[in-house]
Amino acid sequence: MKSSSHPGAFHVLDALASCGLRDVVVSPGSRHAPLVIAAEAHAQLRVTIALDERTAGYVALGMGLSNRIPAVVISTSGTAAVNHGPAIAEAHFQRTPLISITADRPVGRRHEGLGQVVRQQHLFQAHALWEGELDETRMSESVLRSQAQQAWNAACCGPVHINIPFEEPLYELREWEDVQDEADLEPAVLPEEMTIPEDLLDHLCTHDPRVLVLLGAHAPDSTWAALSSVISTKVATFVDVFSQVRGEDLDGSAERVLAGLSGVDLEELKPHCIISAGLPPMSKALRKKLASFHADHWHIGSDGEGWDLFGQGVQQWKVPAPEGMMLLLDSLPEYNAFAAGWNVLMDRIHAVEKRVLASFDMPWSDWSAFSALSRALGVSHPLGALHFANSTSARYAQWFPWNAARLHANRGVAGIDGCLSTAVGDARMHPDHEVVLITGDSAWLYDLNGLMVKPMPVNLKVIVINNGGGNIFHWLNGPKEVGMLESHFEVPFLKDAASSAALVGLAYFRANDAAELENVFDAWSNNKAPALLEIQTPGATSSRCFQELQEALGKEMQTG
Repeated sequence: MKSSSHPGAFHVLDALASCGLRDVVVSPGSRHAPLVIAAEAHAQLRVTIALDERTAGYVALGMGLSNRIPAVVISTSGTAAVNHGPAIAEAHFQRTPLISITADRPVGRRHEGLGQVVRQQHLFQAHALWEGELDETRMSESVLRSQAQQAWNAACCGPVHINIPFEEPLYELREWEDVQDEADLEPAVLPEEMTIPEDLLDHLCTHDPRVLVLLGAHAPDSTWAALSSVISTKVATFVDVFSQVRGEDLDGSAERVLAGLSGVDLEELKPHCIISAGLPPMSKALRKKLASFHADHWHIGSDGEGWDLFGQGVQQWKVPAPEGMMLLLDSLPEYNAFAAGWNVLMDRIHAVEKRVLASFDMPWSDWSAFSALSRALGVSHPLGALHFANSTSARYAQWFPWNAARLHANRGVAGIDGCLSTAVGDARMHPDHEVVLITGDSAWLYDLNGLMVKPMPVNLKVIVINNGGGNIFHWLNGPKEVGMLESHFEVPFLKDAASSAALVGLAYFRANDAAELENVFDAWSNNKAPALLEIQTPGATSSRCFQELQEALGKEMQTG
């Protein structure tokens, strides 16, 4: 095989390919040329090119979402390497596989005042699950390959970082013989027989277990689908809309439940134990409500440490969450009066919401747009994945049912950066499935470089809810009270998305009200190329109506 003459480039990427690597994301530069050449020359590797390294990191993150196989993102030296940081942080807290490889100056020349030099060794030590500097001038070929395999094994549950120094010349080629060594992969370690911890079992083996399960965002898994049909009958459950666990009796909106619980006496429905799995809940108010129960807290999961969600201590059962939850449900009685009581309350909340919405005079707003999208998306043809940008988009997502095989938001760090790039990476991995992103105007602009990729995935579509800036700040106490809401926090930068859509080569459609949305939706949805649908909504009206709707739901629960 003709490839880069640098053994650090050829052997590291070839070893990763033997482990299962298939996708590499690179950005333009020079110091990393040996890695770019080696990736492009490798028959098993597919290369995606992104304009900048921050975008590239999130594209690689998106590639690992559904199949849990890490993609590699490669950068040149200097601040370019630093720009992998946001995606690595998101992958760390989201627990998504990702491998960052940064090219560096030779070890002996890093203190000569050369350009494009930062301290890259240990650059991401706070968030990388494994890190190593693989120096081809000091390591044998077998050591380089062994270290690459160690990095691959560590990347199963999050990000890893490989830093490789390269001497010039950078662009020379040579022939390499095929290496037939067998990858030293670590098999998934599962206990031969999972046993529920005794302290947790004590909560389950009572006449009427008072257990509340909190399912946060989680990677797709067939076991979660199996749980959907039985979980609500056996245990009281809060289910995040991004948990991949769905069912008619499961409510994905913490905010809806909290609005319904206002003024309701919960003395008879207080759990003695709260069991969490997946990522932490989106709602700060939900955490506060659950903390007020002062229940024992257990976390189920083997992909990292459990979060102390309520500041009252947490115990962890370190087994794969889906399998552990299934075993837990099997240990519960077929009928649980405590769970039944919660289900009655959830049914009442849903009935009250229907009455409130039927009588609520809802003008054109964010709520109206999301309601219409919920009814329309995935109807004429199936969606492989529906992504939501953080801020208001991810929160409105909780209130509606969605027709898509997978739902996703970057809820690890939960920033607005990288939401578009992540969807691009997901679309690249699933060319036969349509991927749609719903984002706000600020998040759209913030991550516009996400579409500066080659090749562009043709199966991606974008919806921009343009409500005049950071509408989430209308929801918070503080920005308006200090008189700086519009000028410093909401800050509308985008008049409309037509020119930005044209910049990145997207067909453009626009709706300013419900009638226009109905008229243009099919044209946008059926467009064969990537397309953007901009929906203009009034920001102040949207936040006011959303708040009034929640207040009306709470009042109706008290009186209805």
